Amino acid sequence: MKYGQIEGVNKKISKLVMGVDNQNDLNEASKLWDHWIDVGGNIFDTAYTYGGGNHEKVFGEWLKQNNIREQIVILGKGAHTPNCNPEAITSQLNESLERMNTDYVDIYIMHRDNDEYNVDEFVDVLNQEKDKGRIKVFGGSNWTLDRFKKANEWAKNNNKYEMSILNNNLALAKMINPLWSGCLSSNDDDILSYLDHTKKSHMSWSSQARGYFLDDEITKKIEEKITLDESSWRAPGEHSSGPISCYESEDNRERKKRAMKLATKKDCSAHNIAASWTINQSFPSFALIGPRTVEELDTTLPCLDIELTKEEINWLNLL
Repeated sequence: MKYGQIEGVNKKISKLVMGVDNQNDLNEASKLWDHWIDVGGNIFDTAYTYGGGNHEKVFGEWLKQNNIREQIVILGKGAHTPNCNPEAITSQLNESLERMNTDYVDIYIMHRDNDEYNVDEFVDVLNQEKDKGRIKVFGGSNWTLDRFKKANEWAKNNNKYEMSILNNNLALAKMINPLWSGCLSSNDDDILSYLDHTKKSHMSWSSQARGYFLDDEITKKIEEKITLDESSWRAPGEHSSGPISCYESEDNRERKKRAMKLATKKDCSAHNIAASWTINQSFPSFALIGPRTVEELDTTLPCLDIELTKEEINWLNLL
């Protein structure tokens, strides 16, 4: 396992982050999460909204059974639209901590932003929770660079802790259509430059572009399954969150071709090259993954053994 560090978290953090948003059964989840610990993983990504709260409860049961709270890192999220407001940060954190049988999260991420509020209103509440010891560091998911910078400028000018982490999509394939309303990508020249300059940390969701870099036939099957699964609640004509719907473009096809070419050279898969691209950035960069089984997890782990030069990283991204 490869590890990184985030200032304010006094534990090493595995560069791959285990998502807990798809596990409803404790026995099945335990097989995956026990294996995750065995291979050196130590960070888990949770959220107030996942599974209507059930996924946090399942994770909390597993955590209680194993008694390893101080050995792991919990990334918790809250304040998702339509309840993205300062009050929801505290009220939802109360519930999440109770569900997970813990009294703090190492990392707290606002799941969305809401520009109806000034950034200082959010930063002030986040600082209050940090002062209480209920969160160690915090950041924002699906925040624009402008709002993220404004939040930290206000914090700096008012002697408050800054946002340490940006949690947008950062995949080798640039997101063409948002997976869900309000989703933002950090694969943008200005954001990448800012992260490189400031060395702020980045946690990427959908870091492997929903399977876009798998063989075309597999990618197509994933697209069809996601589209079918989401058909009951998507509006007529609305695209799904599948890899083709959200990532297909001429430039991304070229990125995939380059990833496949480099994979042949490095004796791995293009899927692994894509994950390696995310974690090998010039700033602290972590990749959120969502395997459902031990077998799925094991197909991702080879990305940890791949070293990419700066030239290869830029070449893959068409720079």
